Amino acid sequence: MTEARLLRRHRAYFKGWAQAFGDHDLLRDPRQGLRWLLGEAQLGLMLDPSVRTRLRGGDDDGLGGLLADAPQAPAAEPGTPWPRPMRLHSRMPTPPAVVDVGTATLRLGRLTLRQCPPAVMQRLRTLLGAHAELHLYQAYHLRYPNGARMLAIGQHPPLGLIYRELPPALIRSTPLA
Repeated sequence: MTEARLLRRHRAYFKGWAQAFGDHDLLRDPRQGLRWLLGEAQLGLMLDPSVRTRLRGGDDDGLGGLLADAPQAPAAEPGTPWPRPMRLHSRMPTPPAVVDVGTATLRLGRLTLRQCPPAVMQRLRTLLGAHAELHLYQAYHLRYPNGARMLAIGQHPPLGLIYRELPPALIRSTPLA
């Protein structure tokens, strides 16, 4: 059975604003050309130009709907194992799922990553298992080139001075067998 939780989403008030990601270990995934940031209570994906293009899927709407003002359910790929979202309350419309966590597959908006590194999946499952609120936002780090951004999922909300909260979305996970 798939579990679903609310994912609180945040977007900077002004383009280019972001808070620092913080202390982390860098994990390179050369097979997919990705760089992951593994923090203590957060996980980050470096938003290189190729990743931004793959996330957008042809539009410029807040990284493929991940940080859009009103989240839209991304089109499902044929044959994906993700079920329909559950209703959280009978009178409340179900927010769309923008993040799906499988056993080795991760879907972020329009970007589907198969065979993710085990360390990434373990960190994400640790975040999900902590039962703390989860937050999605863009961050930066001084170690990386000027203008580099990363997509962060963490247990702590970003600074309210920099970010405004968007309507929530769902993060779904398939339990391990």
